[in-house]
Amino acid sequence: MTQHAFSMREVLVFYYRHRAQLLRSFFGPFLLIIALSFIPTPRYEASSVLIVRLGSEYVYQPEVTNNRNGPESAIPFDRDQIFKSEVAILNSRDLHEQVIKALTLEKLYPNIVRQSPLGIFLQPIQNWLASLDVMDVPTDEQRDQLHMAKALQRFDKRLDINLEKESAVITVSFQHADAAIAVQTLDTLLKLYMDKRKQLYLEPRAEMAQAQVTVTHQKAMLAAQALETFKHTYKIYSLTDQRASLLQARAEIDRKRASINSAALDNKRGFFNSQLDQLDKQERDYDRLEREKQIAEDEYANASHKLIEASAFEDLQRERAGSVRIIQAPSAPAEPKRWQFVIILAGFFVSLFWMLGRAAWIEFISEGFLTPERLERRLGLPVLGVVSKRK
Repeated sequence: MTQHAFSMREVLVFYYRHRAQLLRSFFGPFLLIIALSFIPTPRYEASSVLIVRLGSEYVYQPEVTNNRNGPESAIPFDRDQIFKSEVAILNSRDLHEQVIKALTLEKLYPNIVRQSPLGIFLQPIQNWLASLDVMDVPTDEQRDQLHMAKALQRFDKRLDINLEKESAVITVSFQHADAAIAVQTLDTLLKLYMDKRKQLYLEPRAEMAQAQVTVTHQKAMLAAQALETFKHTYKIYSLTDQRASLLQARAEIDRKRASINSAALDNKRGFFNSQLDQLDKQERDYDRLEREKQIAEDEYANASHKLIEASAFEDLQRERAGSVRIIQAPSAPAEPKRWQFVIILAGFFVSLFWMLGRAAWIEFISEGFLTPERLERRLGLPVLGVVSKRK
């Protein structure tokens, strides 16, 4: 059995024979796609480029170290985590909501707020049914929440954040039918993003240090007040001088008792001994209060020193520029981004494949032989003659 190649003549005969069906299969979807290509609204794409520098906010510096004389320990963050965290901040829902509220829904997406003619017509009916408790009409707050949810969904769809591989560059773009609004939206997003990341990375050390200073200062004042009250209560002006005075008085009594045996002198000596014992006890309490006062003053001085360092650290963080810099300000092209050519080109190939599929189906269900070559290939016998069919 001889096999013959599939000739161009067979292809041409096949397409000529079924040209009407094949042309309909191609131009039907193609013309429909051309008509649909005019539906999408041309949009301006505003874009901006950011660069992430590894700054001090990406390094954790603990306030307490094991070695006071040694260098302060620092724990740097992972590079990939840094870039992913910046993208996460840009993609955060609350940030997008702040942008929409700053620009207002009426300006950014007026068709969401604007009520359709059908909605205006049905509004009285809905209110009447709500008065009869037949249906629930959403409140103004619920309606605002629904509008914001739709706006956020549309906003996220038009916002694109691209982190370049193996680089510290982030490209942010936003699409809108109005070029000015697209640029303004992207500019507002970046400003709020900068403010948000400063709030996230700024360490509130001064506030905690100020609270510690307040507590230690009050403790030092109470300790000093307790010491002064103790000295005033027991009339303590100088323990050394008071002890020396009592010892001198007792020594004088001992000299008199050496020559004179008197009960009065014995009583006086016992009085001075009790005074010395009482003074020893007072001295122990006085030393304890003095130590507590000194410890409280040292804690207050240490807390005051930490407050100065914390305030200086926060001032340095505020004055220092952020690690994320804008190397290309938000801008939009002069012409909107049109998808019509892409849609038509894709429609051409879709229609072409549809026509080829239609041709394959016709060939599959066909029962006749259009050319002698096909008959020879099917039967394996040579064709000796061909008689044309004429009407």
